[in-house]
Amino acid sequence: MLHLSREIRFALVSPAELAAQPKPTNSWAGWPNTNRIAPQLVLKAVVEGEPDQETGYLCNIKLLDDLLRNIVSKEIIPAWATTANDCLPAAETVLKTVLDAAVNSLSSSPIDNANLVNISLSLSPYLRFKIDTEKPNMIQLTQQFEFSAAHRLHCDTLSDEENKALFGKCNNPSGHGHNYVVEVTLGREIVDAKQVENTNGLIEFEKIVKAQVIDRLDHKHLNEDIEYFSNVNPSVENISVAIWNWLEEPISKLAATDCQLVSVKVFETPKTSALYAGPNASPSV
Repeated sequence: MLHLSREIRFALVSPAELAAQPKPTNSWAGWPNTNRIAPQLVLKAVVEGEPDQETGYLCNIKLLDDLLRNIVSKEIIPAWATTANDCLPAAETVLKTVLDAAVNSLSSSPIDNANLVNISLSLSPYLRFKIDTEKPNMIQLTQQFEFSAAHRLHCDTLSDEENKALFGKCNNPSGHGHNYVVEVTLGREIVDAKQVENTNGLIEFEKIVKAQVIDRLDHKHLNEDIEYFSNVNPSVENISVAIWNWLEEPISKLAATDCQLVSVKVFETPKTSALYAGPNASPSV
């Protein structure tokens, strides 16, 4: 089974601006587009299936584009125009609308051999929401955080030569630093419309991550300043596990949100990251 993802970029514009843009001229930048200060969003669909043996295509991505843009132009922008003056719609509300519309459309007009897996909506490069078709009433939120810290990779059970051979420059006795990026993903069930419009849960979530992770680790030497790493090598893998352990309980107690921690992903560099989803998670997560 193969997964294929396709995203479109769009601005929440007025219906008049939408009507003036009959088709994309620069789809890389997004459609519809605007020079006004308006929400610029990214909508992504993931489908799965087996590629056609002759074409190599799982599906024609132009059809996915048409599906998503049709939903944006007929469902999202009209709803935005109706409600924007009173109350801006929450990301969860928009995403649920997109998922329902996509499922309904695909049930009557399937796209080749593709089955829809999930829909995600990015409000920025640092905050995104996702719904899976198998759990259409469950929302996942992923937010990025950052901290800077120093560490040294070293195992006392190994000789100095063995440590240098294994860890290289990362075994520098004085340590070295990273600008870490942390992606924390939460999941919760949508109970009613009022719940998805509530932003208090997001604010409380940010406070928990700041108190439990950022304030604890930022501008610290992990080996010397953090008790957890006094006998645990502060690799990116172990850092992701530590952050999970610090967050799991306080997030489960978030008031009126019924959230659960889904995963913690730590980027040591843009090229190196580790994801931990708890001790009982499937290896495929």
